[in-house]
Parts: sequence; structure tokens; C-alpha cells
Amino acid sequence: MIGNYTASQTSQWMRRPLCRRYVCAEFKTLHLPVRDGDTVRRVGWRWALGLFKQGQYEVLGVWPAQLAPGLVAEDLHDRGIEQIKVIAGTGQAEWVSTYPDAVIWSSAGGTASENPPAPAPGAFGPRRRATLHSAAATAERLQACMTRAIQRHPPFEDEAAAAAFLAQALERADRRLHSPPKALIGRPPSVPAAGSAVAASAA
Repeated sequence: MIGNYTASQTSQWMRRPLCRRYVCAEFKTLHLPVRDGDTVRRVGWRWALGLFKQGQYEVLGVWPAQLAPGLVAEDLHDRGIEQIKVIAGTGQAEWVSTYPDAVIWSSAGGTASENPPAPAPGAFGPRRRATLHSAAATAERLQACMTRAIQRHPPFEDEAAAAAFLAQALERADRRLHSPPKALIGRPPSVPAAGSAVAASAA
């Protein structure tokens, strides 16, 4: 764990109960600047976006990037998630004990730790692949919004301030996911994205 703070310690919303089943969970990592004496260091946080039915998403949580994926899985299970069909953006082995039936998916190339090899081409039909690409696009849009908000913010005084900012920003983003027009909702690559207002309000 990074330091003494997690975003869940600063936000009751990050400890809220979750749905029992999700089609997929897409994991991303953000880095926030935190003052450390006369220097500024980048502190990593891993967050996740869950798809629980077609076109309906929610932010599942945020954790220090150094927290073992197995402990993240335990946190999600303790908050009510019994099944995740597809997991993207995190290592496979650490999830087996908590979600043994989950399939590890990668929508793009990358390092083995951040983007594990995708399943064989026949593992998913066209509709499921389109759903997973849409979820990846939605997570990427939200990641871009959060990154811009972080870049506009001066370095945080400590990790507690960084965690509070991140929790509040993700909670606002989650509300936008549930409020039309859903500018954050991604589309499969062959379908144009709706609207360009996505960048406006992560801060």
C-alpha cells in the first residue's frame, strides 16, 4: 500500500455496496503529484469501471497502485460482487481465488502486467467483443478526463489530499455516467462516439 491513505478512507461512497454480477471490470491507473519536502513525486492509484448491464456503468473503486490485485479482488467481493465475467487491465493469477471463472481480456497491446494476452479469437462472439470494446472506450474516456483534471491541479500537499481529490472526482464522473446525455459512454470502434462534451467536467 502506498503511504497510510486509501481513497476509501476519505469517501463513504467508495465503500458503498456494489451489484452482485458484472459483465466486465476495466482497470486503469492514474498518477497524482504529491509534495515530498522540496520535491514532487508521482503516486499511482488503480481504479476500475464496471459494466453491469448493456450501456450501464459505474465506478467500482480506487486503490493504491501498489496494493496487490488479490486484495483489490477481496475488497470488491466484500462489497458484494459475486461474479465478474471479464476482467481487463490487471494480472490474471491474483484473481483466480476470488473470481475463478473470470476471463482476462485485453483490448489493446501493452505490457504483460497491464494488458494480459487476449483470449483466443473464438472465445467471444462479435456482440460480446463489441460490448468489451465499448467498455474499454468508456474507461479510456474517463481516464482522459481524470488525467486532464489532475494536470490542472497543483501538486497535492500529501497523500490524504490526493486521495480525497481522486475519490470526489470519480464520484462526480460516476454521476455523469448515470445522467443523460452520457458523453462518457464509449462506442465500439465502428460506431461514432456521441458528443464532444466529455472533456468538460472531470474537475
